[in-house]
This record gives sequence, structure tokens and C-alpha cells, in this order.
Amino acid sequence: MNFTYQNHLKYHINDVLWGHRNNSIEKFKVSVGSIDHDHFRNSSYQSELRRTADLVYQNLGKDFVLFLSGGTDSEIVARNFLEIGIKPKCVTIKFENDYNISDVNEALEIANNLNVPIKILNFKIKDFVNSGEANEFGKLLQCSQITYLMVYSCIKKIGLPAVMGGELLLKRNVHTNPSTWYYCFRENEDASAMRFSSLFNIPLINEWFSYTPELMLHYLEHEDIKNLVSTKYNYKLSSVSSKNNILTKLIPDIRVKTKTHGFEKLLGFNLESNKKLSIDQIMRLEHSLDGIEFNNILSQLKGQP
Repeated sequence: MNFTYQNHLKYHINDVLWGHRNNSIEKFKVSVGSIDHDHFRNSSYQSELRRTADLVYQNLGKDFVLFLSGGTDSEIVARNFLEIGIKPKCVTIKFENDYNISDVNEALEIANNLNVPIKILNFKIKDFVNSGEANEFGKLLQCSQITYLMVYSCIKKIGLPAVMGGELLLKRNVHTNPSTWYYCFRENEDASAMRFSSLFNIPLINEWFSYTPELMLHYLEHEDIKNLVSTKYNYKLSSVSSKNNILTKLIPDIRVKTKTHGFEKLLGFNLESNKKLSIDQIMRLEHSLDGIEFNNILSQLKGQP
């Protein structure tokens, strides 16, 4: 099963590809493939996004669903498909009691502006946790993040191949002196998408913005990213607050928005549920980085030793 192009983005647990954790001291390791230098020289971030849409379409076929959250990432994904002549079937998840109604409305407006079909999936998020269903599902997938489990549950019910955004997230590692930056691919969250897809045999593209080595390198070599990771006293801990500004420069047609995650009214519940879901799971004690250090990922992508 292809999670990225030719599965160039990989994770291992104790040297087992797409593995599950058996004990707390097994090492989690992430690696990426290298670019085709000739192709990279003649491509751009925008052309690589369109190529990703074409590759994903070839991989999944025409019967797939795109999860449209209302945020920048999923809007870009939808636009990528439209630019290659594919009109995706979109879905958005609506929590009970309108907890994320602003995000749902944003998704509906994007779908309307892009003229793509969209379906609302109603989801009882509190029942999912309080009934114990999320806990059992989380143990199975080794995932304690309620937002991921919620989406996986919906994909499982739909039973079709699915596409999500999956931003190329950079985080600051404050445990080094001086602090360093790294590409973040989290064992308990991002990697659970591979475990879900393999276990239920449902193709899932969760790392759109890391789908090809070329797409990753174009983004990581953007001037704003270089400034972010090289400015010692910017006090930022991740690329989240910089992402939309960078993407707006790269793709001027996207809607300018501040995407929330739909849990603003459920923040206490979200924290509480994550604690509950973590109790019965094997937590990592071995000091593995949830990703690849910035200079290391550049070297891997460029095929340098």
C-alpha cells in the first residue's frame, strides 16, 4: 500500500517498517527518500502540488473522499485536484452541539466556491470517548489523539479510500543546546494513519504535503522557512503560526483564514480525553525524535551522505 509516492516517507519501530510498539524502549525512526535532481530543477512547489494530485489519483482511483476541514491545507488539496480536472467528493465532520460549526461553515463555503460536492458527517465526539469506543480504537492503533481517531472512525464507516491534508510541520527541539529544528512526524499521531490503513486495508493519504521528496524540498527551501529555523531568538516552537503566510505567498488564490481545530469549546474535554486514551497505551521512554532534524532531512532529500 502506498502512503506517499513510492513510500519514500517511512517510519520504523525497532527496525520494523510500519511497526507497532511492543515495549517502551523500542526506537522510533523516520526517514525520507531523495529527490530526482533533474526533475526538481525543472519543477516548482506549485507544479509539484499538481503532480501530487495526479499521483494520488493514479494511486486511489476515482472513488475516494477528501476530508475538507475548512482549513488552508485541505483547500489546497481540493484545488490541486481541480487543477488536473478531477472534482473530488468532499466530506466534513460536524460535532454535536455545533462545537465546530465555524469550521463546518468554512468547509461548506470553500466547497461552494470551488463547486465541489460536500457531505456533512455528524459525529458525537463525547459519546465516542465516554462509551469507551475511542479507547479501544486507540489501543488498536496505538494513537491517543482524539482528532485522529475521530477521522479514522469516519473513514472506516465510509469504507472508501480517503485523502487528508497533513501539513509539513516543523518543530523546535528545546532539549538541545542550542535548540534545533526538525521535521515532525509523530509516532502516536501521524504514524497511526499507516497503522490504520494497513489494519483495515483502506488506502489513506495523510501526508499530502510530504507526498514526494521534491514537494518537501521546495517547501523546506522557502526563504521564510530558512529564516524561521535560523533565527535564534524568534521564540517560536513550531511552524504553525508561519504556515499560512508562507502558503499564501506560494499559492495566492487560497482564502486567507485563521483555521481553528474545532475544539475551542472542547479544550478541557480534549485534554481529558487524551489523558484517558494514554493510560492503556505503551508510552515511549527511549529518547527518539518524532521526526528528522532539519539539516538531516535536507541531506536525505538531496541524497547526500
